[in-house]
Amino acid sequence: MTSAKRGKIFWILTLVIVAGAVVVMKFWAGSMGAVSVATLVVQRGTMETYVDERARTSLEQVYHVTMPLNGRILPLQAEEGDRVMKGQVIGRVEDADWKDAQVEVQSIAATFASWLDASKAQVAAARVQYDFDKWDWERHSRLAESSAISERQTRDIKRNYLDSRVQLESSQAMYYATRAMQAVVDLLPGYVNRNFDRTVIKSPVSGTVLKRHVTNEKVMTAGEPLLEIGNLKELEVNAEILTDEAAYVHVGDRVEIYGAGLDSRRLPGVVRLIEPSGFTKVSSLGVEEQRVNVKIAFINDAAGSEQEGGLGLGLNYRVRIKIITEQKKDTITVPRTALFADSEGAWQLFKVSDGVARLTRVEIGLANDAKAEIVSGLFPGDRIVRLVQAGLEDGVKVKLVE
Repeated sequence: MTSAKRGKIFWILTLVIVAGAVVVMKFWAGSMGAVSVATLVVQRGTMETYVDERARTSLEQVYHVTMPLNGRILPLQAEEGDRVMKGQVIGRVEDADWKDAQVEVQSIAATFASWLDASKAQVAAARVQYDFDKWDWERHSRLAESSAISERQTRDIKRNYLDSRVQLESSQAMYYATRAMQAVVDLLPGYVNRNFDRTVIKSPVSGTVLKRHVTNEKVMTAGEPLLEIGNLKELEVNAEILTDEAAYVHVGDRVEIYGAGLDSRRLPGVVRLIEPSGFTKVSSLGVEEQRVNVKIAFINDAAGSEQEGGLGLGLNYRVRIKIITEQKKDTITVPRTALFADSEGAWQLFKVSDGVARLTRVEIGLANDAKAEIVSGLFPGDRIVRLVQAGLEDGVKVKLVE
């Protein structure tokens, strides 16, 4: 091969190597200059604003069964968690003394009945004596006018008349007093029988025993607590919500009830009551907060169904609630992480077009902690950067990361 041919081949190989190196350098430079970003395609969906807060289950009415009278309570027949029916016997008070009292009251009542009859007979006898002495006095008083009898006889007869009158009035007073006492005695059997009936303690409502205060037999005074009973099918949720957020909550708002105790289940609820008065509560960080109690009712007997399934909630269980304050369907939404504000406070994000990030100003509507509604600036199908990151500017090339 001549030297001229060898020189020509050398220059051809050199040009090929240089051209390949330029292509490689351009590809490397392009790859190194692109920013890796996570993106998503904008779609329409449902947008909700909500209040998310910790809460506790509660009962509007808890029935407190107390000691009905002074005495010795026998071991109760109901324990925590037992289901009881209205009128079911759940406890007894020792009734021996009241049984004796029933017998004694009957004896007292019979005695007073006899006493009343005797008083009535005394009044009748006193009246007969009084009528006779009155007739005798009237008859002798006419004789005394004609001096047919002595003055001493007249005075004796008048004294007898006045004595019988006093005796009649005394008998009548005793009779009235006895009758009044009899009226009181007539009340004793009812009083004793009522207390005897109270020695049998019955459930005031159908429900579940929530708490038992007494386990063993002991002497107690009237009014001391024995049991607490509530109907867990009437379970509701009480949430202490910040007053700033409560201003957007209304009676009838839809609620989702969830938490660790419910696994992945979300029970439906509805706002039943917003208390008109708030209160101050110190947070775990020592900050004073104004809160208000919001009562939430379960829908479709959700709490009762959970109870029957053995997976249910009890009283004072910790849960979380999500109150839906507003909802829009078929609207464009994006993650909150994609949005940021410029120096003028306007919202913007990066839209990806042909591998290049384009800074785009948008107008937002509803927003929550996770996402925001886009009113203008985007269309379904647009691709945007999911998370704003350092080094991302308008016009920068980007590499999509799934």
